[in-house]
Amino acid sequence: MRNTVLALVIVAMATPAYAQFSPNLAGAASHPKTDVEVKQEQEREAGYRSGVSKIPDAKGKSDPWSGVRNAAPPPGQSQSRSNTK
Repeated sequence: MRNTVLALVIVAMATPAYAQFSPNLAGAASHPKTDVEVKQEQEREAGYRSGVSKIPDAKGKSDPWSGVRNAAPPPGQSQSRSNTK
């Protein structure tokens, strides 16, 4: 009974360590890409670049509350606040 528990503990502790060294998780290719896979990847990349090029440039920051807020005080002057409670 003790040997079984000990074996289960060792297996449970070794499993996460083994998963860290798995070549599939590290991003290593298990086989070289075929010509068809390379062509498909190039087509996907071209489609992505085409789509990204169609996105318009940002027109700058917009401030929807600009008309509601008070104007900022000139530099060097602090805004006075009342400390009434």
